[in-house]
Amino acid sequence: MGVLMQVLMHRLTSRVIGVGVCAFATLLPPSSMGSSDTVASDSFTKALQGRLNYIFKNDKLDKSSLGVQVFSLSRQETIYSLNSKALLLPASAVKLLTGIVALKKLGPDFTYDTNVYFEKNLKSGVLDGDIYLEGGGDPSLVSERMFVLASDVARTSLKEVKGNILVDDWAFDQERYSEDRLKTTTDRPYNAPIGALSFNYNTTTVYFRPGEKVGDPVRVFVEPDTGYIKVKNSAKTTATGNKFSVTARRIDGGPSNDVVEVSGSMPYGWSEQRQYFNVLSPAIYSGYALKYMLEQKGIKFSGATKIQKKKRPLSAIKVASQGSLPLREIVSLMNKYSNNFIAEALIKTLGKEIKGKPGTQDKGIKVLNEEILRMDIGTTGMNIVSGSGLTRKNKMSAKQFIDVLNAAYLDFEILPELLASLPIAGRDGTLSRRMKGTKAFGRLRAKTGSLDGVSALVGIVQSQGGELLAFSVLMNDSSKSSRELMRWQNYFGQALAEFNRKTVMTEKPTETKAVLEPGER
Repeated sequence: MGVLMQVLMHRLTSRVIGVGVCAFATLLPPSSMGSSDTVASDSFTKALQGRLNYIFKNDKLDKSSLGVQVFSLSRQETIYSLNSKALLLPASAVKLLTGIVALKKLGPDFTYDTNVYFEKNLKSGVLDGDIYLEGGGDPSLVSERMFVLASDVARTSLKEVKGNILVDDWAFDQERYSEDRLKTTTDRPYNAPIGALSFNYNTTTVYFRPGEKVGDPVRVFVEPDTGYIKVKNSAKTTATGNKFSVTARRIDGGPSNDVVEVSGSMPYGWSEQRQYFNVLSPAIYSGYALKYMLEQKGIKFSGATKIQKKKRPLSAIKVASQGSLPLREIVSLMNKYSNNFIAEALIKTLGKEIKGKPGTQDKGIKVLNEEILRMDIGTTGMNIVSGSGLTRKNKMSAKQFIDVLNAAYLDFEILPELLASLPIAGRDGTLSRRMKGTKAFGRLRAKTGSLDGVSALVGIVQSQGGELLAFSVLMNDSSKSSRELMRWQNYFGQALAEFNRKTVMTEKPTETKAVLEPGER
């Protein structure tokens, strides 16, 4: 296993490819795909089992539905199981499955293209016609990449546009929210709509600063200020020492704009505050961004330029194309920060690439479920309707998650990419504030999941004894917040990291401040 870890770390840090299949095939132990129901029973694993029983068989968890399994990837044996076949809500932990299937079906190097077309040829730098912006589903198109695309367009010698910007997002269907998504009208970023042409994860940032004197309006800044977001501001600056009470909400401003309404008050001298919002019309938002950045490059738009949706005609002339991040990096962004928008975009991408345009939720979920069957995973009772986990209809067991992880472990093409994508305990992503000061720090990588009354932790840890342990903890309890449930998961992660087949561990875990205060996610 030491050799395997060296190979993995080399792949993770240098991305060097080209090792022959035979060179690493022997590094993986021969095994059937599914994890065994038989639990190891030597003295060292019995001690670990005693510690885990001490953690989970707690009076405070009497009303909790739990599913736990620990599987030694190194030895291909189960070393702990507690209600591991119970079907529970996994929340965002299901993104682990979405990422694995995307990597398997599309490949780690898969990229998207976002294209710009002119309706006509330029004449002396003037386009007497429309610009078409066509999306291919890229969930990683952010300000920097849009600016590169605008720069490429500017180098065509374009100086002036007399037409409109028309946006084409028909690579996906026009359903912005899955019918299985949690029913909410929130304007928070986690609920961003899905589209084949999207920008900045279909979110925007609004900043607030006090005015120059008491009584002045609060200063409101939209970033980037493309013109898509309109601001309606009634917030006032009050005297120093007063309470900060600025509130803001995003509302529908019609087919071409969203409006952010700002009210309340902000004390003079108060530090800058910010709030994040989703947007309602991703393609239109993207069109505004392109226009804004073309203007930054000195390109003039004559007349009342409109941003509208329209399919690109076959006669349009392609003038620029912007590739996305490679899929391995997109999956990492999804898993590290539990990005729902990316997850659902990947599902529609799977539908588009495997089943044909347009990409849809139904097509993508079908691809997901078909691949699960090919991975020889026990699917009894499993129900996956959402690739992001933003639903209460998904059901999986801890054992099914272990089987998924073991299948990935035995597939060297995706294993390094999966490990690189997962949050690292105490270091980054949704685990950045958890398990610091414990043996799990830097050694445990896992996908988190949380909804009201739901908390999950699924991943891989290297124990002190050098073993790679796959683990899955699913906790459902409507009487507890997801944050409360994390406490037991942190003790669990600490125990696995301390496991060593040369030392019998104590039943009671060592309490540390870092374990008792799990952080935000």
